[in-house]
Amino acid sequence: MRDYFLQFRKLLPAAEKYTYLNSAGCGPLAMPVLEAMTETFSYMAAEGQVNVKVHGELKAMLEQIRAEVAAFIHADPEEIFFVRCIAEGLNTVNRMFSFSAGDEFLISDQENPASILPCFVLEPELGIHTKKFRGTGTKEEIIRQFEKAVTDRTKMAVISHVFHTTGAAIPAEEICKICGERDIISVLDGAQAAGNIDIDVRKLGCDFYLLSCHKWLCGPEGIGAVYIRKNRLGQVRVPFGGVGMQKSFCFDDNTIVPRSDARRFEYGGRHIPMYRAFSECIRLAERIGMEAIIERKRTLHLYCRKKFQEEIPEAVIRSPEDERLITGIFSFSLPGMDHQKLVRRAWEEEQMIIQWRTMDLYTKEEGIRVSLNWFVTEEEIDKLVLFVKRVLE
Repeated sequence: MRDYFLQFRKLLPAAEKYTYLNSAGCGPLAMPVLEAMTETFSYMAAEGQVNVKVHGELKAMLEQIRAEVAAFIHADPEEIFFVRCIAEGLNTVNRMFSFSAGDEFLISDQENPASILPCFVLEPELGIHTKKFRGTGTKEEIIRQFEKAVTDRTKMAVISHVFHTTGAAIPAEEICKICGERDIISVLDGAQAAGNIDIDVRKLGCDFYLLSCHKWLCGPEGIGAVYIRKNRLGQVRVPFGGVGMQKSFCFDDNTIVPRSDARRFEYGGRHIPMYRAFSECIRLAERIGMEAIIERKRTLHLYCRKKFQEEIPEAVIRSPEDERLITGIFSFSLPGMDHQKLVRRAWEEEQMIIQWRTMDLYTKEEGIRVSLNWFVTEEEIDKLVLFVKRVLE
């Protein structure tokens, strides 16, 4: 299985050049993805961006990309709209509903600022409150902690499908079921899930799902997509206006008839060569095989955990012990260590790319996050372990 992935690793120049253990931050850009973007840009430059033929072809290309993104998460194309990033998507979703003073958003204590800040920014404007629940422990403990935090005032739950800190894949299906039973809007942030675990929005039962391609899918930054469940389309308002979101508009009476599907939330120009990259990322993952990718990450995670337990017993492993929750993220802390300095030393001394994270937003405790994407080898994990041991000594 290891040798199977080496043939694809050659498509990632940065992973061949460095010990690249930070896909959870930004993955190494894959050559087929770069080539797809370049091909589209070159065509636009040679033929003219507003050439009637080119314009029509680019619009058709965007719809094909929409269909591929939808299929990747088991949605329909009519349920997908494009955004620049997860934060833009969440800000859009948050403004689709009419909230009242005293209403509550519910988030975990393991969220990325991209999920947290779009909730916080509405508090002074609407008088809502963002409540938090503990996102650590076993699968059952996370479910209990979520359910315990729900109140009659809870209107929306915004939770990462995979936590950027510990790498835990939350019991999303069970949490979305609770939301459905309590009439709570369920929003899943898939930034750390896309290309890391399987995503099936039908099975999950969520109302919204957000994803991007610059992390585990090895694409560029600046493009993302949002899924909105079809039966929610008629229940929400269109928070922003601009060319592209309308079916028609009337200049006389100042009214808009928005598009009937999720494209009503898109406005302004689309950076289509970048969205072609999104499509190419998905094609590469499917060419390798998502099932094989997921299994490889599990193998690497368990190998890394075993090495740390055996050779660095002083390390506090932050990733979940419950194997049902593990993904390609392996996190640990070293008591008394300056973790930010450790990241700099890893780069300067070993050309190794790792990342520090704030592991506890209350205590501000820090740790190291290691991304074990499909192209990582056991030898690179060994190299990490030897580096940490040397630093400790």
